[in-house]
Amino acid sequence: MKSKKWIIFTIAFFVLVLLFLVLKGFTVKNIVIIGNKHLTEKEIRAVIAIKEGSSIIYPSSKTLYERLKKIAWIKDAIIRKDLNGTVTIYIKESSPVAIAIFNDKAYLIDYEAQVLEDFTQQIQVSENQKPLFLPLIKNIDPFKNRETLEEAVKLLNFIHNKGFVKPEEEIIISGSNPESLTLHINDFPIIVGKGDFETKFAKYLVVNSEIEKRGLKVQYIDLRFPDKVIVKPVQQDLKYE
Repeated sequence: MKSKKWIIFTIAFFVLVLLFLVLKGFTVKNIVIIGNKHLTEKEIRAVIAIKEGSSIIYPSSKTLYERLKKIAWIKDAIIRKDLNGTVTIYIKESSPVAIAIFNDKAYLIDYEAQVLEDFTQQIQVSENQKPLFLPLIKNIDPFKNRETLEEAVKLLNFIHNKGFVKPEEEIIISGSNPESLTLHINDFPIIVGKGDFETKFAKYLVVNSEIEKRGLKVQYIDLRFPDKVIVKPVQQDLKYE
C-alpha cells in the first residue's frame, strides 16, 4: 500500500513539475496595442504591468481589462492572447465633448460626463493662440456637482445630435443646478433647465422664428415652463402662451 501511494505521489509531483515547465514556456514575446490615439504605448504598458518575458497566462485577460478601465481615457478594451506569445490589446478611447472650467481649473469631459484629464495648462495656451475647439461648461464642479454636470453634457449631446448649433458658434453652458442650466450661443442666453429637450427646443424654434420676423432685440429666452416660453426683450417682457 505504501509503495502504491509513493508511486501516485511521484507521478503527481512530476506532472506538476511538467505543468510548471510548460506554463513557464508560455511567455509574452510581443505586445501589440491598437486604437490608442491620446494615450501612449508607454502609458498603457505601465498600467497593464506586463512585459516581454513575463507569463502569458497570468495575470488573466480579465485582470488586464480591469487595470485598463482604471484609465479615464479608456472607454473599452479587448485583450487577445495567443499561445505563440503575442498579447494584442484593442483600445477604444473616450472622446472629449466639452471643457469644464471650475475654480480656475479646466478639465476635459467626455460624452458620459466623465473627467478625462486636467486640461488647465493646455487651455491657457489655447486661449492665447487660437479659439477653443470645444464647448465650455462653466462654474459646475465636475467632481462634487455630478448631477448638474451630467445634465449639462446631456444638453450638449442633444444640441449637437439635432444640429441646433453650428461648428463655428461659441457654446457655453452654465448653472448651479440642473433646473438653472443655461445654454449660451454666441453670448445669447437660453435658459433650458432640466430634461425634456425635444419639447423645449421645438418651442424655441417657433418663438425664435417669430423674434426674427419682428426684429426684436432680446436679452434671453426661458424654456423651463411647460405651458409657455418667456422672452425678455431689451425693454419689456413678452409671453407666448
